[in-house]
Amino acid sequence: MGEKDTAAKHYFANDAFFADAFNFFLFSGKKVIKPEELSPMDSTEAARIFGEKSSTSVQRHRDLLKLWGARENEDAVFMLLGLELQSKVHYGMTARNMLYDALSYATQISDIKRLRKRQKAGNTGNNDNAGNNNDSAGNNDDAELTCEKGIVTIRMTDSAEFLSGMKKDDKLKPVITLVLNLSGKPWDGPVELHEILNVKNRELLQYINNYRLNIVSPAEIEDDDFKKFSTACGFALKVIKHQNDAGLADVIKKQKSTDTETADFISAFIKHKKIFQERDTNEVNMMNGLDLWGQKLQVLSAIDALKDKGDSDEAIVNYVTKRHQVTPDYVMKLIQEWHDSIQLQEQSKAPNPSIPAGS
Repeated sequence: MGEKDTAAKHYFANDAFFADAFNFFLFSGKKVIKPEELSPMDSTEAARIFGEKSSTSVQRHRDLLKLWGARENEDAVFMLLGLELQSKVHYGMTARNMLYDALSYATQISDIKRLRKRQKAGNTGNNDNAGNNNDSAGNNDDAELTCEKGIVTIRMTDSAEFLSGMKKDDKLKPVITLVLNLSGKPWDGPVELHEILNVKNRELLQYINNYRLNIVSPAEIEDDDFKKFSTACGFALKVIKHQNDAGLADVIKKQKSTDTETADFISAFIKHKKIFQERDTNEVNMMNGLDLWGQKLQVLSAIDALKDKGDSDEAIVNYVTKRHQVTPDYVMKLIQEWHDSIQLQEQSKAPNPSIPAGS
């Protein structure tokens, strides 16, 4: 797992930021999902698929999965919320997320099956007549239980329930998976399953179940809409949007400071990490770092212009130290950076010797 993926997963494991992302997408920023209503879940999705003569295990790892326990008309309502964090566009994301959700439902069905078996085994252990399929209230149960030599056998009286291991009125927790595109670019991949299917007869699509991505892409969010976020998560995503354009300085100047957790997350995604170096225990003052970054850009611009004129390194050091009030060592360091960048550009333009000319 790369630096960006690790930083994003750590950041959004925080219930406040996780809830903020979902509230932005689902409720236009309204604080419906509260951090204290979230509980972490095992993000491993696994299921066993049974065929006629064999079975296959399927296992996938989500980035983050949490259980949301809300109240609806004074009843507890539970929902599974999955968050997928993408530092690059994934062109197979529709099929991938569909599998995640399907495995979540398959896991719930397996859990219900195990629960039903435990319940029947418990009833058997408390019943003197193990073969009696009436419960303590005298109602007819839905299975016949036998116990011989300590082995409990369960036979469902309803063949449909026996096949599925579920009762007719059993319900599953809904699953919502949200993709957070942290690439800093618009999502140019498919957002529906139908887009990646090779179907020439378009009339057939109406009979093929579709799956649509739920996605938040900072590069496609209007600047005013970042106000709908209620935590520093909104600021972080806005920085990611503007990381390579002139608007970055304005975003940081308006914010001035942020918490260390958000600063660490942003630092993993942008090149200008020094902006976030001045910090105390809980807060990062970005203004001094922004000034230093601006000064560096000015010095690099001056070096580039003087190099175009053909000035020597010594002449550039003398001029820039006086013009920008910086030390000679600092200027020499940036001159070396300039040389390194020029060398990289030349290497990228050079032909690959392993590829024959004209091929």
